[in-house]
Amino acid sequence: MFNAPLSITRADYLLSLFEFSSLPQVVDIGCGDGKFLQRFARQHVIEGVGVDYDSDLIHSATDTWSKITSDSNLKFNAEDATAYLEKLSPVDVMICVGAEYAVGGYAQLLDVAKTHLKTNGKLLVGTIYWKQPPSDDYLSLMGGENPHFDLHTTVQMAYQMGYVPLDVGRSNDDEWDQFESRSNRRHYQNNKQWDKRWQWQSGYLKWGMNTMGFCFLLLEKAS
Repeated sequence: MFNAPLSITRADYLLSLFEFSSLPQVVDIGCGDGKFLQRFARQHVIEGVGVDYDSDLIHSATDTWSKITSDSNLKFNAEDATAYLEKLSPVDVMICVGAEYAVGGYAQLLDVAKTHLKTNGKLLVGTIYWKQPPSDDYLSLMGGENPHFDLHTTVQMAYQMGYVPLDVGRSNDDEWDQFESRSNRRHYQNNKQWDKRWQWQSGYLKWGMNTMGFCFLLLEKAS
């Protein structure tokens, strides 16, 4: 549903962590089709903007929200995240689930968010971490790059950059399996190059299940 190994149960738990005394400004970087931000707006009174470079996904998000409500509290922009953030005033909440590449990576996201969050503002991150060092074969399957860290290092980086980790959680095996299976079905329906997708699925079964994790961090800007 959220294009991440994230169940509805976990999503609702994450949203339950937020409390607001006034109308918060919320930005979702790499929002995709907007389902997480829309769920946020259905559980909290917010003013939100979802940003994604994919105009088709933004069109879908806008169309879906217009059918749910006539309220204009959410907007969705088809725009480069970095360009959007350059003109953004400080906000109360920033969300980035599985899309830190939109601003250059995890470390860059922490830096950018610190600039664009109010003091005591919240950053909700969903990102990959390594359960164990990845094999060379697995990295090759992923394009040869290794932009991720173990969980302790991932959280420590945020702490060292002036964030307080308020909540740390991890996707479980069922969430990962469901996410991968949904991706496989979607590719099977829309892409005739199934052999290429099988290479990824095979890599997930052989290496990924024991190597790649996904964590959710609720971070508060403390300084």
